Amino acid sequence: MNEILILYILNKSQTTMYGLSKCINKNYGSITKPSFGTLQPALKKLEEKKYIFSSKFYTEGGKPYFYYSVTEEGLSYLKEKLLKNTSLNPTQFISMTKIKIACADILNDTEREEQFKNLKTGLTKLKTEAEQALSENWTKNTYHRLVLNNTVCEYKNLIDLIEELK
Repeated sequence: MNEILILYILNKSQTTMYGLSKCINKNYGSITKPSFGTLQPALKKLEEKKYIFSSKFYTEGGKPYFYYSVTEEGLSYLKEKLLKNTSLNPTQFISMTKIKIACADILNDTEREEQFKNLKTGLTKLKTEAEQALSENWTKNTYHRLVLNNTVCEYKNLIDLIEELK
């Protein structure tokens, strides 16, 4: 998820790690809030793979800072990550679905259609599993049922969102 956001933001404009963190927190903070301790190794890894590059500058006081930019290889990798099937771990899937939808504007129509189809398939499978759990006799705990009902609604809302975006 962090790689997707980093590459997506850097595709829009070059920035520093601080600027990247600020942008993620402001625009995607309701979904994820990576720390500097998470961003720094992700940036290093992306740079080692030549998906981004950095330009070193110095403050008036002589302290170094870096501006990061995405490369053509990085843009291709971003599209690949957006189109790749997401783990069906429900917690990860919901967050990744939201991020992938939010970043879908960089995909062409065919790629976006493929992405939405894959996301809808995964959401439908997870929604069905939650509905089956609700129908089981052992699910008598009121709180558990409320959580499952809410989960079904969340999947349904994301499916409806994808349908609206098609």
